[in-house]
Amino acid sequence: MASKTKSKTKPKTKAKPKKKSQKKNTAKSDKKRIIAIVILTVAALGIAAAVFAFHSGRKQPPAAITFDKEVAWGIDVSHHNGKIDWKKVSAAADFAFIRVGYRGYTKGEINKDTQADDNLKQANKNDIPVGVYFYSQAINEAEAEEEAAFLLDNIKHYDISLPVVLDFEYAFVNGQHGGRLYDAQLTKEQRTSLINAFCDKVRRAGYIPGVYASSYIFRTELNMKDLADDIYIWVADYNKVMTYAGRYDIRQYSESGACDGVSENVDTNYFYTQNRNQE
Repeated sequence: MASKTKSKTKPKTKAKPKKKSQKKNTAKSDKKRIIAIVILTVAALGIAAAVFAFHSGRKQPPAAITFDKEVAWGIDVSHHNGKIDWKKVSAAADFAFIRVGYRGYTKGEINKDTQADDNLKQANKNDIPVGVYFYSQAINEAEAEEEAAFLLDNIKHYDISLPVVLDFEYAFVNGQHGGRLYDAQLTKEQRTSLINAFCDKVRRAGYIPGVYASSYIFRTELNMKDLADDIYIWVADYNKVMTYAGRYDIRQYSESGACDGVSENVDTNYFYTQNRNQE
């Protein structure tokens, strides 16, 4: 954005001695040029430092999210969980992640979760810290940004204090992996780039970015070193002992858990707020 400058009245100068006045004006001009060069140099160095920091892995750390305990416990839900009694949930869980939308794994259409608004409204009403997610089937950066835009548009009237997450997973078709994301056979670089594209849009909107995937996908399908460091990592791993050795912030440890207020089985999670990657 261009800065506003105040108009200056031209100072009065004596007609003589003319050469001395010219020297003063020349000195002022030289001083202005030096100041301009210094400013441009500092700005260039700042940009260079930022670029170097980005490529050397020294990026912005995750935004601070704290609970009154080292490991918080919570659930993630969608319309598959039916009608939820959020008052009961508030007494049982420290947090909740709510699905807001999803992309179809065949035609690729974007849909809103039918329980999203009710879940968000009631969770806010009962003072439950909330994060949200979008089930992705994006196969390029443009589609990932489209998913982020849809998600952001549908949460703008709610209090979202936890990460806004891209749910990156392959669909199951007839008992095996399939669907448009799996069938696209993207490279690691392409998968990683579309996640960054989603998270960039979330970050620019003022929310905390995150990505959800299985430990298998994080281990084998992505270039984790190329994901921005401020992205919260949410790993699905249902083994007794965590099999993912990389950095993570949230662990979905069961897809058949229980929580007061939810009548069916529900996904259950640990959120590590003080010691990341530790249980």
